[in-house]
Amino acid sequence: MPKILTWSLGVQHELYKNATLEVRYLGTRGLSLPVQFRRNFESAFDAGIAPLPTFLTNVPATWNAQTPTDAAFNAFDPNTYAQFGFQGNVTSDPPMASSIYHAGSVNFTQHSNHGLTFNANYTYSHTIDDATNEFFTSLLNPRRAQDTTRLDQDRASSDLDVRHHFAMSWTYQVPNLKSDSAFVKTFVNGFQIGSVFLAQSGQPITLQSAVDSNGNGDTAGDRVVFNPQGVGLTGSDVFAVCEIPGGTTAFSNGGPGAFNTPTGVANGGACFNPAFNANTPGSQQFFPAIGYAPVDPKAKYVVAGPGALTTVGRNSFRSPGFSDLNMNIVKNFHFSESKYLQFKADVFNILNHPSYALSNGNVFSTTGVTVATTTQGYALPIDPNFLQPKSFFSGGIRSITLGLKFVF
Repeated sequence: MPKILTWSLGVQHELYKNATLEVRYLGTRGLSLPVQFRRNFESAFDAGIAPLPTFLTNVPATWNAQTPTDAAFNAFDPNTYAQFGFQGNVTSDPPMASSIYHAGSVNFTQHSNHGLTFNANYTYSHTIDDATNEFFTSLLNPRRAQDTTRLDQDRASSDLDVRHHFAMSWTYQVPNLKSDSAFVKTFVNGFQIGSVFLAQSGQPITLQSAVDSNGNGDTAGDRVVFNPQGVGLTGSDVFAVCEIPGGTTAFSNGGPGAFNTPTGVANGGACFNPAFNANTPGSQQFFPAIGYAPVDPKAKYVVAGPGALTTVGRNSFRSPGFSDLNMNIVKNFHFSESKYLQFKADVFNILNHPSYALSNGNVFSTTGVTVATTTQGYALPIDPNFLQPKSFFSGGIRSITLGLKFVF
């Protein structure tokens, strides 16, 4: 069973009457956490097959008999249980994962003082784990590791990591005017106003190739290749670099051999020879690949083609954070000391400021929540809107909720 260990240390000091300042540290350790594991599939790299390179700068123009190709990778069968008759996935959830959480917070609280109640909190925290999304609640964070037999390669900032979080709230009971006027007592007195401001940093996500790069029969978790020469938040598919008879190479998108698959590897592109004729002895439909090259050499994140090593870690990119200001107005119409009618107006995102973020910037409503199944392209370099939050996330709009309550 999972085990959770928690420890904390806090110091509280009264600054003045009804006002306290608290400094607190909290730590949590998770052990024997579940991991979604396809037990009968292994990586081609674990089986000893050498990975193919991703040529980010210089693409070789020639090849020889010693040049590695994708032949061994294409012939590899990752199903280690096939010999026993198991053709499908044999999935279990062994307690292999662990987590660690550290947080420091500063909290200021002022209890009612001249009608004003105030609270402000800042928390700095870091959550590290090697598995979070085994229940598949997000497409941006894979539910399985890139290689579960090498779970240590997935140890990184957790999907749940929120590095910075700030919250401030206050309420003010507007003083009543002393008057014998029924109009003043009914329409001027009995007001209360308040506000909540929230701000926090974004959620870590995993940039994925959507390609079975390591040959374990699973596209979940296979990450991308980082291009040091890339600029901006840009992504690119790759073309296969293919062996051409005679010792030269060509891309799968054109050139010698007249290859014609401009969509790239992630969309099914391969080294296909359109001049192939099954009735012609010695003709060849597919040429072997010796590696990959980006479609856009200036892209920062590149798809890892089949048989290529990924170079980007899990949850290496942080999506945008959010900030949100909400207001609240309450008016009580008293009929007696214990009976009154309360009218309330809650204004969410009063500044109408959009926050294009994964997280919900509002604790009172669902405005801004992004459905997980609509955001997968955000993490895929082949998507034309790759890492463009305005194209994927709802920024949230100003909204008002009215309420009426009779208290007796």
